Amino acid sequence: MTDVIELRPNKSLINSSFEKYQFSSDVVPITLEIKLKRDVYRLEPNPNQESWLEARLFAFHNHLFNNVYDTSCWFIDDDWVVWRLDKSGSLDQVHKLRTTDTSLPKITYNPSMGFTSHQILVISDGGEKLEVLLGNTEENMKVFSLDPVEPGVIMNVQHVKKSSKIIVTMCGIATGNNEKKYTQLTLLSYSLQYSGNEIKNISYVDKQILRVQGTIDYIYVEENGNYVHSICQDNIDFEKEDTQGSETEVKQSDTNVESQLKIPKYYWSQDEDSLTVWIKIPKQHSSKRPKINIKPLELSVVVDNVILIQGECQHRLEEDMATWRQEEDTLQIDLSKYENGLMWSELLKGDTGGECLPNETLAAEIHKRLAHLCTDQQGSGIGEDQPCVGFNSEQLEECDLEGKDNFLQRINLLTRTTTHLARLGSNNHVLFTCKREYGQAVCLRHDHDACVWAVDDDANDDAEWNIKHTHSFPGFGYVEASKTNKKFCVAPIDGSYIAIVEHTRHVFLYNKPDVDAQTAKQRIIDINYETSPIMGVVAMDRYLIILSKDKLYRLEI
Repeated sequence: MTDVIELRPNKSLINSSFEKYQFSSDVVPITLEIKLKRDVYRLEPNPNQESWLEARLFAFHNHLFNNVYDTSCWFIDDDWVVWRLDKSGSLDQVHKLRTTDTSLPKITYNPSMGFTSHQILVISDGGEKLEVLLGNTEENMKVFSLDPVEPGVIMNVQHVKKSSKIIVTMCGIATGNNEKKYTQLTLLSYSLQYSGNEIKNISYVDKQILRVQGTIDYIYVEENGNYVHSICQDNIDFEKEDTQGSETEVKQSDTNVESQLKIPKYYWSQDEDSLTVWIKIPKQHSSKRPKINIKPLELSVVVDNVILIQGECQHRLEEDMATWRQEEDTLQIDLSKYENGLMWSELLKGDTGGECLPNETLAAEIHKRLAHLCTDQQGSGIGEDQPCVGFNSEQLEECDLEGKDNFLQRINLLTRTTTHLARLGSNNHVLFTCKREYGQAVCLRHDHDACVWAVDDDANDDAEWNIKHTHSFPGFGYVEASKTNKKFCVAPIDGSYIAIVEHTRHVFLYNKPDVDAQTAKQRIIDINYETSPIMGVVAMDRYLIILSKDKLYRLEI
């Protein structure tokens, strides 16, 4: 049975008196600037990779990979050379992933890496090649080439010490029978065979395939290897595959989950003289024509004798002014109010099955009032006419009103059931994730703020799932939405700051405010290199590492 949980921030960590991130002229020195021998390897989408899922996967790919176990950073250049920047600032070649380009047509995604200890690194070339590297220098490196795999991007690697195996989680975009593309997760399990304390061989065990109709923002396999955490836009379905490779699709039951979640039957929004209602039509009835009945004080929608909504309206409607249209499985109804200017508190009297969305006018007004949070001018305050760096008055509406609901799930990989589930809604999306030596830190938008949650690694298989709100960045939800050129949002393990990195040139640093502080520092860094795109970033407690196409920068925070 799924335990439906609610992520409630700790009120003592919410700063309601916070006003703004104050521009600071403090210099952030670039203590290291290295000209690369070769450009960073970067693959652009091919003509067949034109879906939104693929565009997103390519656009926000971070080409710089952090080993949290020794604070080193890794990347791959055009010659397929793997480079390592250690904490002392030394950049060294540690491996060459490819010696020939004969199979480059099979490269589907950009290369990726995942770390699970000081000594174990898994690396994918973006095609069928997957390697396990043991060691951290070219001299002591031991390489195991695994069997060809389905192309994907590595999202997580976990060393399951109890059973001496590693689980590699890869993400790719696949095409379903209906020609629609979806996100596919492949969990590959490999056995580590030891001789004494040394790994002598790595062999394939099995794999599990999961699919999601939408994006996946976060994946983590627990240290016990039995549970996976995810944040995505839909429930996860399984495809069963045994060790011989036969696949039988097994659908996870949505009925139990939906019955425990308060998923809205409809959404609605309003302005001064109109209302808009969006209704999800069940797939089995999506081909049927809806019957819409609109009276001055009554609204009902019926499809194939199934009542979707029905009830008495809170106030009067203009029954002859309504229009509707259907796109796939979503029905949109536009209604006119009888009394202009009267704001409704509910669509149907006593009906709790719907959810009200903020309208564009109200959102724009909120933007106007909160724009000072994004200021880049020293001394600017509420109500003062100061410019805001990267602020777009339409960005918040796009962020808040578009997209599906996000779900945080904990799934038992043995029983293939969801044990814990939290509905985050469409607004409270992932701002960043931060891998720790044990467990993960996940930052979620919560209303105006950014809340950081520590997700512990429960290796004892307990039914309890410990998620703790550790600290907050007040007002950062609006700050992040205002940065239209944002490419990366990262933070160090200690949570002392958040960095927003644009596609080129600019970096914005936001210090974590004290609990009762009214302001916090905002610093702007211009690396003054407009022609070269920023391709990767890693945040550490003391340093921010930035990778451009042909340079590597280390900024001292």
